[in-house]
Amino acid sequence: MRRSVRLGAVAVALALALGLCIHYGATYDENWPYPTGEQLAEEPGGWDGEQVLLVGVVEAAGENGFTMRVETDDGEVARVVEVRGRSTDAKPGGTVQVYGELSGEGTVQHADRVVVVVESPDEQFSKYAVSAAALLLVAGVFFRHWRIDLRTLAITARGDRDE
Repeated sequence: MRRSVRLGAVAVALALALGLCIHYGATYDENWPYPTGEQLAEEPGGWDGEQVLLVGVVEAAGENGFTMRVETDDGEVARVVEVRGRSTDAKPGGTVQVYGELSGEGTVQHADRVVVVVESPDEQFSKYAVSAAALLLVAGVFFRHWRIDLRTLAITARGDRDE
């Protein structure tokens, strides 16, 4: 395949992928059925009595419940929510997702589900470190068996000779 055709195909594929990413980002909030932090801050009582999926940072945790703060994209506190009747393994500063009915007092009386996203703030660094180590490992294995030929814009197996 000629180099210009190959470059054109790559450019079209990248443009389509970029367009899909922009479209997804532009329509994400409109299609999300649950309130965001901004929506909770603008209309605090507008979601009372509704099933919500909230993502927040744990402030205090006990055996019979915990308190979390839901933040806006700017990091401001949109609402402090008390989750009763469910404990969590997350430590203060950890991130959780709570699915349940939001009541008028800013509580979730009965959470249908609580998922720990980040157990503690210290865990965030280890996630990035493991991801970086995995990336280096995969890149090393890839380049051990394959090579990139910049002259022909091709990826070939090591040991294959150009003919």
